Amino acid sequence: MLKKIPYQAKGFTLLEVFVSTIILALVLIGIVNVFISGKRWILHSRERMSAGELGKLFLAPLQMGVRTDTWGAAGNQLQLTAGDPEGLRYCDGVSGHTQQSGCPSLQDRTLDNIAYSAQYNIANVTTRTEPNNIRRVVATVSWNEPTQ
Repeated sequence: MLKKIPYQAKGFTLLEVFVSTIILALVLIGIVNVFISGKRWILHSRERMSAGELGKLFLAPLQMGVRTDTWGAAGNQLQLTAGDPEGLRYCDGVSGHTQQSGCPSLQDRTLDNIAYSAQYNIANVTTRTEPNNIRRVVATVSWNEPTQ
């Protein structure tokens, strides 16, 4: 007859160690993903802040064209031309785009190795309450975010 030997657990089995290692790895992967997405969000926010500040640089040449004494003159920067009925102007250096006069150079609109560009939509505002010589300018600043 066999004698029963009492089982005395004094350590972990290999299966318990393996399962706990897998659980720890899954938790660490989740924590690392949170840090990576947080870094990406911080970089995106920094680029948006830079774009807002550079928006002032893109709008500065337009402010020079807004003068009461030269508003209707042919040399005014905001004068709409017949060849450009939509009033689209660009500040990106792409051939085929109508470049806005007074556009900052590529070096002036590059920050942290990111080249920012702008698209201007200039339109006449015609309402019953506003005079006919009002222009609406919408400047859209764009950039390519680096993938990290």
